[in-house]
Amino acid sequence: MNDYSRQEQETCSGSAPQATGASARPDVEEAVRECLATHYGLSGLLERLPGENLNFLVTDPGNRKHVFKIVDEHMPSEVVTMEFAAIEHAIRGGFGPGLPRIIENNDENIETRIELPINGLYRARVIEFIDGIDLSSISDISDRMLENVGKTVAAFNQVMRGFHHPAAQRNHRWNLAEAGQHADKIERVEGAGKRELLAWAFAAWRGVREQLGSLPWQFIHGDAHDENILVRDEQVTGLIDFGDCCHNPTVCDLATCITYMMMRGDPLRIARVICAGYEEVRPLSAAERGTLYPLVCGRLAASLCILNERKTIDPHNPNWFGGEGRTWALLYRMRELGSRAFGARSSTCG
Repeated sequence: MNDYSRQEQETCSGSAPQATGASARPDVEEAVRECLATHYGLSGLLERLPGENLNFLVTDPGNRKHVFKIVDEHMPSEVVTMEFAAIEHAIRGGFGPGLPRIIENNDENIETRIELPINGLYRARVIEFIDGIDLSSISDISDRMLENVGKTVAAFNQVMRGFHHPAAQRNHRWNLAEAGQHADKIERVEGAGKRELLAWAFAAWRGVREQLGSLPWQFIHGDAHDENILVRDEQVTGLIDFGDCCHNPTVCDLATCITYMMMRGDPLRIARVICAGYEEVRPLSAAERGTLYPLVCGRLAASLCILNERKTIDPHNPNWFGGEGRTWALLYRMRELGSRAFGARSSTCG
């Protein structure tokens, strides 16, 4: 798999022009080349990245690589500024793995207007290339790798403790502290058994909703799953996709991470090892440990409700529904395990 195969999905919170097929139209590529040359002094080979968005890998004559990303005009500029500031803060703080650092244009702006022969005016940015393979493409994940994932999430939380930005005080569909905002979508899901399971999961989440306010809160990544973690030789080399970053309970980063990683095998073993790595860097309080099980249930339920809603928008979108079966399977498994079994057997997280 191409080392950069998933990084095209790092779209922040806005949407990009949709494109189909493995390559872009020649007139679109020409507009991209002109933008790169005029505003960044860059030229080279353009490679359309896979995925639903129109983004490019740029390789210059010296074999240096960048990513050219395109978003539409609806993305709030303050969110882009927040992402830029957060990444710079983490780098200054010594965060080890690579981050999708935004490169300023010749006018020292982090975005550039670009007119595309599709639907008109868009905004573009150039991002540093990060070497690594996305973790989702690796079938056999060792305990060492899982520990390093936990350590990476904790290290990011630690380095971001002092970061504050007004735009982080926002809600969005993937906000785990507000997962219950999707409970009204249950009635649209086919199958009484599935609706009952979702209702149970949201009830578990609501059981700790009021406790979240007493936990440590900070700026979090918000989407540390295996497609957004880049690795090389069992070491984490990059953390990408800041589109869901926001002000949240710190533990929500760990909960989101183990939610998706538990789909990769024995859920209790995976949760235990990741949590052990996390706590080597940032120990959890008993209260934080107690929220992991319901937060995972809430994340799974929200994901399934969002997925079901998307079926009414674009039922054939290849990027939206690949993990549906695994998500349902893990939620059924979580109910079978129960909070006590999960807490006891996934220690140190319980």
